[in-house]
Amino acid sequence: MNTESTHNKDKQEEGLPGVSRGVGGAGRVSGLLTSGSTKDAKGTLFKLFKNLASFRWVFIAAILLTLAASLAQILIPRKIGQIINIFTELLTKDIALDWAILWKIGITLLVLYVFNFLSSYISSILMVRASQSVIKSLRNQMQVKLNSLTLNYFDRSSAGDMVSLLSNDLDNVANTLQSGLTNSLSAVVLLVGVVIMMLLINPVLAFLSMVVIPVSYLMVKYLVQKARPIFQKNANLTGVFNGKIEEAYMGEDIVKHYDIGADLKAELSSLNEELYDSEWKSSLVSFVTRPAGDLILNANYVLLAIWGGRYVINGILSLGGFQAFLQYTQILRGPFNQVLGIFNTIMSALASAERVFDFLDAQEIVELGNESMDAGAIRGEIEFDKVDFGYTETLLFDGVDLKVKPGEQIAIVGRTGAGKTTLVNLLMRFYEIGDGKIYIDGKDAKDYRTEELRKAYSMVLQDTWLFSGSIRDNIAYGADISSEEDLADVDFERIKEAAQLARADSFIECLPQGYDTVLTEGASNISQGEVQLLTIARAMIKKAPIIILDEATSSVDTRTELLIQHGLKELASNSTSFIIAHRLSTIQDADRIIVMDSGTIVEVGTHRELLEKDGYYAEMYLAGQS
Repeated sequence: MNTESTHNKDKQEEGLPGVSRGVGGAGRVSGLLTSGSTKDAKGTLFKLFKNLASFRWVFIAAILLTLAASLAQILIPRKIGQIINIFTELLTKDIALDWAILWKIGITLLVLYVFNFLSSYISSILMVRASQSVIKSLRNQMQVKLNSLTLNYFDRSSAGDMVSLLSNDLDNVANTLQSGLTNSLSAVVLLVGVVIMMLLINPVLAFLSMVVIPVSYLMVKYLVQKARPIFQKNANLTGVFNGKIEEAYMGEDIVKHYDIGADLKAELSSLNEELYDSEWKSSLVSFVTRPAGDLILNANYVLLAIWGGRYVINGILSLGGFQAFLQYTQILRGPFNQVLGIFNTIMSALASAERVFDFLDAQEIVELGNESMDAGAIRGEIEFDKVDFGYTETLLFDGVDLKVKPGEQIAIVGRTGAGKTTLVNLLMRFYEIGDGKIYIDGKDAKDYRTEELRKAYSMVLQDTWLFSGSIRDNIAYGADISSEEDLADVDFERIKEAAQLARADSFIECLPQGYDTVLTEGASNISQGEVQLLTIARAMIKKAPIIILDEATSSVDTRTELLIQHGLKELASNSTSFIIAHRLSTIQDADRIIVMDSGTIVEVGTHRELLEKDGYYAEMYLAGQS
């Protein structure tokens, strides 16, 4: 069984929902996304407009300019019709040309054209600025949200889906805000204004031209109802597909090693086929709107041409008035098609906005306390008092009790899924306990804000992670610095000291750029053991009163592991430490060893005491020796 399958099995055995997890990050709970589901569009729009409130004056200015540009466009055909009437009278009535009136109308037309251009241009600039400001605000909100979500959310979400949220979905919303709002408003204003002008020219022809509006409305309403769940499905499938692509890329070495390329290809092909089918269906709905609209308008245009021509011949309508009316019907075609064509853009944006707001509405860590913490004053006394916890309704921990003295080194062992990692995750408040209390130095941990509570801990996990950047910066990330300080402000001597304690300095100084060596994405330019050494150095620079090591030496060789053990022992001399280990040989010097099974502490004692008990620990130890 590969490591990913093992990880998934571990989670399921600890009571987590079944998650398909790849190398790139946690996967998705089966059936989590109901691709055909739709939500309240009004609620989504309300949340979107709420985010626009901070930039309302920019939006209002853009909207007013759009209105002004639309009004100018509405007046232009009327003025052109007046020019045609002047020349028609010149030819039919044999009267002198009034150049003053002609020049006046011509200058008015020029002013209207220039005004229309400037208003549209400035409106577009303002709308782009405002919409990008909104998207920037949403990105910031999502970044803050990421840091406040419980691990439950990440257990059931893929990294690819998160990337899709922060890029594809936000860009989709941005594009619609930039063009969709102004285009929609302009279309509505033009529709109303053009209809009014048509009524002023000839009410009968205006009535004939407006017959298309209710027909088109019914068509759009029907298509919106059909299209919205399809666009929602597209957005969800794109997120899933991105997650799988990321897993395939990040786990390329594992894919090749286990020769599962064919299986992965089949899975991606199936997802791609499903995405293609969904995109095709949405395209069918989208593409039918404009041709159908053109068909309705063209039929109506022929009817107006015949009827209006008859009015001109009978003297009911002037040629200039008829020309203006026909031009208005052409102008009407633009907003008419915009209304028909923009709905798919709006539906797609609403689907994306729903996903964004679903993320922003996801359950956060509940802040019950508001106290700050002086990590330097923490002695490191820990107590679990009748703690209950479960990933699902089934409890993994049921009334767990544990007391740890300041400076004590506690090793936690047990079979896979026994609850070892869960125990320390509750310390870090990655999950909320159901009942009971966790005390730090006799004070309820819930009295502290979560970010303050975590100042007391340094943590090194089995699943290592380093950022793209220099080795120096990666170690400095662990330093406790204020929000006003930068990584460059961390004293280099502190960084070197942490690296020396972790026994990482020897390999760092052998690199051409030493501590300034830039790590690539995933730290692929150094070995996995070296990555683990750097994560240990990152934890050591913090000098926290409580240290958590979850299989911290799993990726290093025996010699390096011995060196690290000496460093950890030195570090732990002034700290309370929790060490999770499968290799029992690494924790024999621990002050106490806690043996867990199915969320229950079954044995507690030193290495020698537990061997003498000849119980669960002794059985594990002897099995490891054989």
